[in-house]
Amino acid sequence: MSNDEQEYPFHLIFIISLIIITIILIIIRIFLYFNDSNYFIYSRRDYDFIILREGIKNGLINFYDPIEGSAWPPYYLYFWYFMFYPMYLLPIEIGVYVWDILRLISVVYVFFKAKEIFGSRTDLIIFYILSCIGYSVDAYFNNVNFLILFFLFNSFLALQKDKKWIAGILFTLATFKINAFLFLPVLLIAKKIKFKDLIYYLVPFFIAFIPYIIFPDYFMQMLTNWGHSDEAVEGILIFESMFWKALQPSHLMFIGLLLIIFLDGITDIKRKKIYRISSLSAMVIYYVYITIVVFVIPVLILGIVT
Repeated sequence: MSNDEQEYPFHLIFIISLIIITIILIIIRIFLYFNDSNYFIYSRRDYDFIILREGIKNGLINFYDPIEGSAWPPYYLYFWYFMFYPMYLLPIEIGVYVWDILRLISVVYVFFKAKEIFGSRTDLIIFYILSCIGYSVDAYFNNVNFLILFFLFNSFLALQKDKKWIAGILFTLATFKINAFLFLPVLLIAKKIKFKDLIYYLVPFFIAFIPYIIFPDYFMQMLTNWGHSDEAVEGILIFESMFWKALQPSHLMFIGLLLIIFLDGITDIKRKKIYRISSLSAMVIYYVYITIVVFVIPVLILGIVT
């Protein structure tokens, strides 16, 4: 590390960016609270947080029942109910700010720690940029993807310290959104774990999964919700609605983590460069396409109809 980098750590630039993003979005929330003339913006600020609170009202038994005001029925694993319940107990006027603070602290912590375990400056910058983009979207809608980043990162950190059972438990906590399972194949491909090490991850997950075995109807209801198609998501492929749930822009936080873990496992510089460019290109193509499908086309159709 150069003297300039020691004096001006580049990760601080991104941490300051997170703080600025958080402050701006809080100001927007306060402004919209007193001036809701822009309904499009007003109705979407904190939208996911509000929907998640409404979902808790269903209770654990009816966890997968439709939520009023939501285009999608709940599709998280059941233990999310317990993870988010404390936020439900808080008045929403307080809860949204508590969630903001938790998000900021969690991601700042990850940014600080990431520079200690990943050696490539280029890969770190890519991770920070992707995370900042995902953070912005996650913070605007007040979603939960920062928790997936937090749990998966700490799972990887525990793995680095050879605390494999702890790594597995933290991984399981992240799987309240099932797309966190992508973490395991990435670890295998990057040669961070061997197949025999999967037991440390699958046993805690299996224990958490037991209620679905006891109550198969509960499990089937969750699977049905996974396959739910939103009428607003209409494109060329039949799976776009599911893709959108699995890989939204706010997911770039933990997708960036998966990418840097994958790249960290490549020692050949030329191969790493090729994979880096191809991975980022694929992300750009996917998100441009899915943004057109989810946002641009529906807005154009709405404009034509009205």
